[in-house]
Amino acid sequence: MLTSQGSTSILNPVVYLNYLTPSVANDYEITRDVALVTFGALAWDILSSIPEDYRLIRTGKASVVLFAYFLARPTALIMVLLDILQKTGPITHCTPVAMVWMGFQVISSATATYLFLKRVHAVYYGSAVVRHIFSFIWLVGVGTSFAVFAESSNDYSEIADTKHCVRYQSKNIFWIAFMVPIIFDALVYFAISYKILTSHRGGKKCSWRDLFREQPVPHFSQAVLRGGQQYYAITNGFNVSRLSNSSQPSESPTMQLLLLGPTVALTSAMACRVHRNLILESLRDSEGVVGVPLTAPRFADKRDVDDTLPMSKPPSLSPHSKLSGQYDCSVSEGEV
Repeated sequence: MLTSQGSTSILNPVVYLNYLTPSVANDYEITRDVALVTFGALAWDILSSIPEDYRLIRTGKASVVLFAYFLARPTALIMVLLDILQKTGPITHCTPVAMVWMGFQVISSATATYLFLKRVHAVYYGSAVVRHIFSFIWLVGVGTSFAVFAESSNDYSEIADTKHCVRYQSKNIFWIAFMVPIIFDALVYFAISYKILTSHRGGKKCSWRDLFREQPVPHFSQAVLRGGQQYYAITNGFNVSRLSNSSQPSESPTMQLLLLGPTVALTSAMACRVHRNLILESLRDSEGVVGVPLTAPRFADKRDVDDTLPMSKPPSLSPHSKLSGQYDCSVSEGEV
């Protein structure tokens, strides 16, 4: 991959690409350009949502979920920035930077999937077994994500003395870290969709086709279902592509990580978007003309849920307001 530093074929030793073979240099430039585009897109997503994020802070309360929400995208942004620095310099200690880079990948992925986990906890509030199972799968996913450190411990080196880093070998163990998120997202999506649909069908059977169709369910339940469909369809496609690309032995070690940054950035952005939209949707409902704030999520089996995602405080009730069963699925005070 790398030509000899002292070779007479290096006409300009300052240009790092002169030390790479043409194919590797092309892969190197492609991954750098993808990282730059990813950084710009994620930065735009964060900046464009500042007004909505401010509203979440102003009306919400401190919680683990809110902390995870505000940690997911910044850590993904730092991860992409470190990826850019490795390819643009100046970096002299490539392996430590690569380890920190992977560390931010673990944090961003864990916090993004945690937001999705809390949706399962909300929908399956009355089933401790289901909640514990999904919590265990989430912990397994976080644990296996640490495999990226073993993959990156000795895979990076500086390109001659150019202060640019390149991944020159692969241990092909990234699949361990990339497989569990695919399984987790699929299980969460189908579990939430199945529960919501069966809770509002009055005992009628629910087929798998119903998971991908517009269903006549209450407004808030529809928002939960629609958000899950958006998250699963977009992020799972990237997760599968990342797993496939990183496992291709024919690809160069550099090109194997082409989709790592975009996948983490997209996952964090989509998880935060779905979470944010759901909260703002409940806020709009609670501030509607009816004057009745959302209470605990209530499903068709008359079971109330009040341990869900941290939410804003609804407006105080009028002395003459009446709470009725007009909201089939709603949000308790301070929760989603």
